[in-house]
Amino acid sequence: RRRAADQLKRGWESKDPIAVQAITGSKVASLIQEYLSGAKSEADQLIPQVVRSATKMLYITDIEGNLVASSTTLPPFANKETAWWKGASHGGVGQLFIEDVHFDERAQSYVISISLPIMDRIRYGVVGVLHRVIDAKELISPSISPIRFGKTGHVMLIDNRGIVMSCPILPTGVKLSDAALVPLVTPPQPGWVSAPSDGHGGQSTSIIGFAPIPETSRATNSELGKGSWHTFVWQASDELFAPIRHFLTWMAIFSLIAVGLMTSLGYLAANRIVTPVRRLQAAAQLVGRGELRQPIDIQTGDEIQDLADEFNRMNRQLEAAFAGLTDQVAIKTQQVESLLHSTDEILDAVPTPIIMVNQEEQVQYINRVGRDSFLATRGSTESIPLFEILPVDATLRMHLQKEFRRARNGGKVETASGAEETAVVKRPRDPLAPETGTAEPNNRQEIQIGPRRYHYQWFHMVGRNQGEDRVGLVFRDTTDDSLLQDKIIQAEKSGSLGTLTAGIGHELNNPLFGILGLGEAIEDEADLDRVRSYARDIVQHGRRMAAIIRDFTGVTARETSDQRHPVHLERELDQAIMTITGSMDSSGLTIQKMYAGDTFVLALPDQLRQAFTNLLMNAIQAMKGRGSLRLSTSLTDTSVVTTIEDSGPGIPKQHLSKIFDPFFTTKEQGEGSGLGLTVARRIIKKFGGDIRIESQEGRGTSCIVTLPLIPPLPPSQEAPCIESRSRSTPQPSSS
Repeated sequence: RRRAADQLKRGWESKDPIAVQAITGSKVASLIQEYLSGAKSEADQLIPQVVRSATKMLYITDIEGNLVASSTTLPPFANKETAWWKGASHGGVGQLFIEDVHFDERAQSYVISISLPIMDRIRYGVVGVLHRVIDAKELISPSISPIRFGKTGHVMLIDNRGIVMSCPILPTGVKLSDAALVPLVTPPQPGWVSAPSDGHGGQSTSIIGFAPIPETSRATNSELGKGSWHTFVWQASDELFAPIRHFLTWMAIFSLIAVGLMTSLGYLAANRIVTPVRRLQAAAQLVGRGELRQPIDIQTGDEIQDLADEFNRMNRQLEAAFAGLTDQVAIKTQQVESLLHSTDEILDAVPTPIIMVNQEEQVQYINRVGRDSFLATRGSTESIPLFEILPVDATLRMHLQKEFRRARNGGKVETASGAEETAVVKRPRDPLAPETGTAEPNNRQEIQIGPRRYHYQWFHMVGRNQGEDRVGLVFRDTTDDSLLQDKIIQAEKSGSLGTLTAGIGHELNNPLFGILGLGEAIEDEADLDRVRSYARDIVQHGRRMAAIIRDFTGVTARETSDQRHPVHLERELDQAIMTITGSMDSSGLTIQKMYAGDTFVLALPDQLRQAFTNLLMNAIQAMKGRGSLRLSTSLTDTSVVTTIEDSGPGIPKQHLSKIFDPFFTTKEQGEGSGLGLTVARRIIKKFGGDIRIESQEGRGTSCIVTLPLIPPLPPSQEAPCIESRSRSTPQPSSS
């Protein structure tokens, strides 16, 4: 069969009469011819004459796409790879397929093709395809009436590719000359657009109307959804804007006429209105200066004359009112001078220095206390620069000048080192040493001038009666207060240091007495096993003393290397709880664990375990070994949060702000050194984390530890990081 098909194909392509007769003269071909002519069709099924004349090709293919019957010799023999055959067969299911307008080489014209599958009645599958090729212009032109308006305006029909379907000017099938115009006039909604060309070859800017045709779009969307049609409305710009030009011309003529009329009316009204009004204006200015001596004489017989009479009446009343004004001004001047004198006396009575400075940093006023403090050797206080009477160093002077400029601009300076700028960096000093009294400003706005220390504050004064603004500076002598405060702080620190020393002495004495007693026992003991037992006890007491000293100095046990490693957080937390429960009675303790999984942080394992041990020991001691302890971990994008919750009595509010202070403890002497939480926070901070305490009295305490998270490592790399050990097991520190 394939050989016969190949032979028939070669004969058809070579125009062999036998092959041509087999296809065009077969019974199926005769049925096609009768269908086209309408000779044997029913009266209501006749094909319109326009369709018959527009049909260029009508042929049938088999299931392989090979030509079976045709009305002409134009069709190709093999059609299986064509888009219309694939679309109509639709994988053997079959569907109607309509192609958009395109140029057909065989028909030598722009055509529209319609493909209809031929179905098997029994199996209901595609057995062939009926394909009709219709001349687009002959098909569309009789059905579309040309729409024209004006000389150049018309409506044309295009598809979404810019192919002309119908146009009074352009032939069917050509594409719009400007490719950039196509997307502008083929959107899914109607509208108008200012286009760079007219679509007919012209390059002038044009206003083009467009609208999609949904009905034809639905009818032609069988070709992969690309067959939308659109209307295209165009008219030459000269013809389109001709009415507007005509309107603007007449508007210009009428405007010129209106301007002429207005000029004439203005000239006539000037002598009647403008001149009297100007005389009234000049008279009003004279009244304002108190120089109007002659009445205003305007004789217009209208409202302007009435207004002039009212001006004259007002002027007479003002002259009467100002007759005694000079005496009133003298009285008020005396009152102001008396008030200024009283103000000076009040300011001189104030026991703090007060200085008023103008915009150029020149002293304008200084009260009596200020003169005694800063101008003891000077006589006059006029035009003295502010910083000549304030002997401060260059750094402090620059800081004070910044504050002065801010106060001069109306901003009150609340602190000397605020969020916007830091004037002077405070030097670090020994917290146990008293202050030396050096001149150094701090957050309380204090400066040192000679042997005295002052607290100061700037303020801004708005000038009155168009006078310039001024800046005030108030001082308060705090020398005695500062010295008294330093003495109180030193006394408190000395008391705290004595309490700390007594606590540490008690902590060290217990294991020390044990070591001495065991040493004496060893001297008299002959049994070697007991000697070894005593030696082990001595080692334990020594480790306890080392832990106390380590907590006091804030130095935890070092590892063999200071290099940090990825540490399995949950495992270190479990080892910390095992260390504590193994060293104390925990029979009444219930531990709940809710871990997020295998989480890793960059740390030193023993130090991290030491921090967890201190936190857990505080929680268990608060519950006195009985209660519920809940351990949980949770993850955020960049960190892991560890929460330790106990069911103890909670921490009083007055103690929450002090729990991380060194040596602070609520336990009895000998039960804790007050360094456990301090050491724990230092370790967590060292590893880039944070720790906070939340507590309610009677409901327990929660300790939240946040550490930076690193991705989990493969098992081959995990073990060396987690299994590292220091030379001694961390011992819990109580606080």
